[in-house]
Amino acid sequence: MAVAVIAIVAVVVFVAGARWAATDTSEEPYGNADIGFLQDMIDHHEQALVISQIYLDNNPDGAARPYAREVILFQERDIERMEAWLDEAGVERGGPGRTAMGWMGMPVAVEQMPGMQSPNRLAELEAANGPQADRLFFDIMSDHHLGGVHMADGAASRARRAEIREFASKMADNQRIEVVEYDQAIRRLGL
Repeated sequence: MAVAVIAIVAVVVFVAGARWAATDTSEEPYGNADIGFLQDMIDHHEQALVISQIYLDNNPDGAARPYAREVILFQERDIERMEAWLDEAGVERGGPGRTAMGWMGMPVAVEQMPGMQSPNRLAELEAANGPQADRLFFDIMSDHHLGGVHMADGAASRARRAEIREFASKMADNQRIEVVEYDQAIRRLGL
């Protein structure tokens, strides 16, 4: 009788272990929110690179120069990471004419994602110089980052893969911090 009980317990433990292994979430499949977030945030980050480069091209000695360089450094790194995940998932980057943010239940054109700046706003930055350019860079990037925070918060709660949820959560936190830093720089510089 004791041998039969031990055999039954062993079978139960084996079956439970096999089920656990089959449902191990360390390699979760990519879901709609994972892919949508990665595609949309790449486009969002690329506009941040454009904004920063416009500022630097026209104001190489401007007071916001270190902030613009920081945007380029960190967002280029983020783009590489997001592209690697898309490649792993076997998915292409999103096309420019697609509908974005459907994964959040908020479908819009790519250029209408929260925080995306209009061509007129970018032209305004391109024409600005001196303290006006510094202030405009901080205002534009604050608006841009807050739109990114909205999307990253959405991915942090909707993505299927833990690593993407964590990435999105850290991104949201970092961009919130940068918005605070921009506000402090505006006050410190008397802009």
